[in-house]
Amino acid sequence: MDKKENSLNNGLSIRNFTLDDVDYVITGHHNMYEAEYGLNTGVWKSYVADAVNDFVNKYDDEKDCMVILDFNGTSSGSAAIKHIDDDTAQFRFFLIEPELRGLGAGHILFDKAIDFCREKGYKHVFLWTFSTLMAARHLYKTKGFNITETHENNEWGTEVLEEERWDMNL
Repeated sequence: MDKKENSLNNGLSIRNFTLDDVDYVITGHHNMYEAEYGLNTGVWKSYVADAVNDFVNKYDDEKDCMVILDFNGTSSGSAAIKHIDDDTAQFRFFLIEPELRGLGAGHILFDKAIDFCREKGYKHVFLWTFSTLMAARHLYKTKGFNITETHENNEWGTEVLEEERWDMNL
């Protein structure tokens, strides 16, 4: 991302993450998935924390990016791109706080991450999501992603989930 911060409106901006945002990304995901989908097991919480910490520990600013939605000085959303190889990236850690949904910020945050993929020359990007995340799934479809794989996941201590892999060629 060329600019350090992009102003949107109504106190919203998008900026590059700092190490101070790591706790927000982890707890934001814990809180949202517990409140909205009942995911609150230790296995789930460890999965999220380990994934975010692994991303940060292996972060390469030439190949990876994480952007934060900021609302009046408070972290209020996130999106990340993790390099898999020279041609492939994974979209991760997408979150918009409930009170900011429907304002278009999620589209802009998502676009920033995908624009990073294009700037870096990735040819393919994929993501994993759950079949119950209807708004996110709608966004992914409108942006050009398609479901390429599904499977049931009971690893996180709840009988929730049909996990879906979505892929897009750039």
